[in-house]
Amino acid sequence: MKKTLFAVVVALFSINAMAQHEIGAVVGGMNGVSYKYWFNDALALQADLAVGLTEAAEKVSYGLYDFTINPNVEYHWDLVDALKIYAGGGINFGLCSALKNTSSDYVNGKFGINAIAGLQYDFNSVPLALAFDFRPGYGMSFRSDASHFFDWKLAFAVRYKL
Repeated sequence: MKKTLFAVVVALFSINAMAQHEIGAVVGGMNGVSYKYWFNDALALQADLAVGLTEAAEKVSYGLYDFTINPNVEYHWDLVDALKIYAGGGINFGLCSALKNTSSDYVNGKFGINAIAGLQYDFNSVPLALAFDFRPGYGMSFRSDASHFFDWKLAFAVRYKL
């Protein structure tokens, strides 16, 4: 039993040692912390914890201030030496509140799906990555009228490679 447990722990640390992590900041349509985990050279999981504004175009005539967690799975292709293009999709969930305060507008939950497409530049001389992406999506606020909306964000991220 001890040998099996030891082998599993060594295997997990070996897998983790091969993986590359990036952590940094994202600004633009969403502002917050950005994290990227690389499964291999082409497949990555990017998660952002951010605040921003959402234009609620359907059923609501005002914007939403939101606090969002946005994990995305991305597939990367090499364009030139250090420049990659990527595409993928994910979900977003969190809290939102109306910018226009009325008696019925309190903090509500929100959930949505989104696509993501962008460019990432990895510096060869320093462990730094710059990324710019576009995230169109469709979401829903859990208000009493269950408002839904089309949402899109432009984001710029700077991440340090660990």
